[in-house]
Amino acid sequence: MAPWKALPEHLDPQAGRLVDRLRRLKDATGLSFTALATRTSYSRSSWERYLNGRKLPPADAVTELAVLAGADPDRMLALHTLAAQTWTGPQPKDAATPGTSGAGPEPTEPEPDPGAAPEAAATAPAPAPAPAEPDAPAAVPPALIGEPDVPAEPVRARSARRTLLAAGSALVVVAAVLAVVVTLVLPGRGSAGVGEEEHRRTATEEFAFKPDRTYDCDIHRFEGRLYAGHSDTQDALLQQISTTWEVVEAQCLLEHRGYRIGGIDGAYGPATERAVKRLQDKEGLVVDGIMGPHTWEALRR
Repeated sequence: MAPWKALPEHLDPQAGRLVDRLRRLKDATGLSFTALATRTSYSRSSWERYLNGRKLPPADAVTELAVLAGADPDRMLALHTLAAQTWTGPQPKDAATPGTSGAGPEPTEPEPDPGAAPEAAATAPAPAPAPAEPDAPAAVPPALIGEPDVPAEPVRARSARRTLLAAGSALVVVAAVLAVVVTLVLPGRGSAGVGEEEHRRTATEEFAFKPDRTYDCDIHRFEGRLYAGHSDTQDALLQQISTTWEVVEAQCLLEHRGYRIGGIDGAYGPATERAVKRLQDKEGLVVDGIMGPHTWEALRR
């Protein structure tokens, strides 16, 4: 497989980490750009921009590539969220031509072949159509050439995928309702057992990171320790890229203690790491930005 081009120098390290990981996933699938377009909802030109660091890929594109490569979509979405906070890469020219009103984005010209001779490019009246790759299912209509993020998936396949996603969401809701019902009818959950189980008001569902979701905090004390209702851990090891209920618990307690992080989303990003370092510095701990037993002890006081 041909080596990848060097990433743009202006990319932030978080953005570079996301693109590098996406390149590895594509290599793992063994698919060409054209074959990748036929297996996902995004065109060949879109994938070239994403994997060359010229445009931040949508969260859905990251998820689809992770599923194709057999990787963890939640971990890839966490990388995408961190990259989106600092992405500075140039975007393709999709804006309408100045002076027009209400016009949609103009299709961009196909990118020239870097290996073509300069004089040939100057004399040719128009760029010749590139030959289709062997695994291309059909030629792309001329009206779609150069447009960003053109879905290449058939309408019937997209409809089926939406149906599956809706069914999966319904199953999650049903499972959550059943969990609440079971919790309410278990022995020892009545008024007599409230004091003994107060610190175990923690999340019972499996954590699934979603970039746009935030969580509420149920701050309370039990036996002199602070809890936020998402985890009762005392020693979970957390650091950048962690996405768990323990991260939600730590973020709630940090905000409650006055160490602002901007949002309770369950992703251990740069803001959460900085807040942990401020706490560690104030408590006289090793300032490494990693949540461990000593940091948890100081946070729950």
